[in-house]
Amino acid sequence: MFFNKTQKSTTIGSIVFLLLSFPFGLLYFILAVIGLSVGVSTIVIWIGLPILFATLVLIKGMAAVERSLVSGLLRIPFPYQRREPDQLRQVFLLRFGNLLRDPLTWTSTIYMLLKLPLGIISFVLALTLPLVSVTITLLPLVYLVNLFVNAILLKNGIQSTGYIIPYFIEVHGQFDLVMFVRSFVGVPVGIISWFATRFLLNGLAQVSGELAYAMFGPNEVDASVQVDQPYMAPMAQENLHAYASRERNGVARRD
Repeated sequence: MFFNKTQKSTTIGSIVFLLLSFPFGLLYFILAVIGLSVGVSTIVIWIGLPILFATLVLIKGMAAVERSLVSGLLRIPFPYQRREPDQLRQVFLLRFGNLLRDPLTWTSTIYMLLKLPLGIISFVLALTLPLVSVTITLLPLVYLVNLFVNAILLKNGIQSTGYIIPYFIEVHGQFDLVMFVRSFVGVPVGIISWFATRFLLNGLAQVSGELAYAMFGPNEVDASVQVDQPYMAPMAQENLHAYASRERNGVARRD
């Protein structure tokens, strides 16, 4: 179910994640596209096989980085996925085949290609919407700053007129009480727009996090995702079984 795996994330975490989406998405896209293109185009001379293998391993590494970002900034936990200890000792072709059969390899590749357009949208919204909300809220300060700049220009013989909101808030070189009072209209508008911005950016970040969970998370039945169990030596296990057997025999004799 949507949002059922998430804890409550912070607005700062959501904004930071959305701002990082563009640079990370650009890096993911460049590495994935270049690696796959070079690997596929040179596969006929066998050089493409190690290039494709290295690219797919790199893609899974970038998926691990993305899981860390989503888990740390958006507080969406990803289950720990065990890695088979024999994988590092396997021959190249066997490891390559296992990598190609792993669904996580292909979902990670799709995510790396989708991350760039999503990152562009996320970056633009996360950068512009908070700035617009803050600017509208601080319209009285904006009016005073424009008045100060115009006064400096007038002292240097430069005629200037500032238009904050044309025909509503204008700066004509001298302090105008009516214009200054009008600038306070932006304070409640800016506060309301900030709450709307928070809702929109948090929702966009959670949608991005759920997409990452759908791509990188476990399947409904995944044997590789297990809960860590405390280690017990074989001798300790035998002693425990012997103790339990003696206890059962003693209870049977008492009965």
